[in-house]
Amino acid sequence: MLAAAFWGAGDFLITLLTRRVGTRWALLSIQVLSLLAWILILAGRYEPVRATPALWGILVATAVCHVLGLAFVYRAFEIGNLAIVSPISSAFAVVTAALSLATGERPPALVLLGTALLIVGVALATRAPSTEGPAPKPLRGVVEALLSAVAFGVMFWLFYFFVQPRLGYTVPLVSLKTMAVLGSALAFARRPGGGPAPSLRPFPLIVALAVGAALADTAAWLTYIEGTHTSYATVVTALASLFSAVTVLLAWRFFRDRLVAHQWVGIGVILLGILIVSV
Repeated sequence: MLAAAFWGAGDFLITLLTRRVGTRWALLSIQVLSLLAWILILAGRYEPVRATPALWGILVATAVCHVLGLAFVYRAFEIGNLAIVSPISSAFAVVTAALSLATGERPPALVLLGTALLIVGVALATRAPSTEGPAPKPLRGVVEALLSAVAFGVMFWLFYFFVQPRLGYTVPLVSLKTMAVLGSALAFARRPGGGPAPSLRPFPLIVALAVGAALADTAAWLTYIEGTHTSYATVVTALASLFSAVTVLLAWRFFRDRLVAHQWVGIGVILLGILIVSV
């Protein structure tokens, strides 16, 4: 639950930052700061690791999913309605549960019920309000949020069922954040159009948002990992994915995001589905 609170607050800060400096600047700055934080953690509790080439390959695949998830979710937060895209992106817990089921785990029937509710909730939440005239375009950021849910779901499955049991979490997290920095730096360098860089004013606020988001992400990972030591990883993943409730409340309070009735129902069904999955 602490991880959910940290990730929810972090997503809100990421949204504020992306809407000021754009996805590429926000992604690069936050991931650099997150990498520095994990290097400090690694220096404080380094443990030698031994891994086969196959395991290192799994770690690379985990890092690639991490980068893709970040890129998609940052873009969704930049262009979409935060109260809609955040619950959708939090459905990564369903992907993790489904992969766990496919690889031998047998979760209770309630998990399957929660998965079905999440699918229904996404359909309701992403349905645009009815308007007169031409059919409305799909809601902005929805596709990116769905792709981020898939990428993060695969990442958590690989990390906690293959990587962490054999390599711990400090070295893998440094690897994931290093890949994220490299990926965001590449995207930053290949900015299409070569237009002017976004304004970094007011600079103190930009720095505060980036540092706050990086610290929130680091704290969320640490509390999440601590949770996996005391319960099943799939359960902790589902509970941590409740961060969307925190984000939705912050968006409603500060962004004044307004949703129609069926979208609120969809968000509620998504959160209910996540709760059921975590039982």
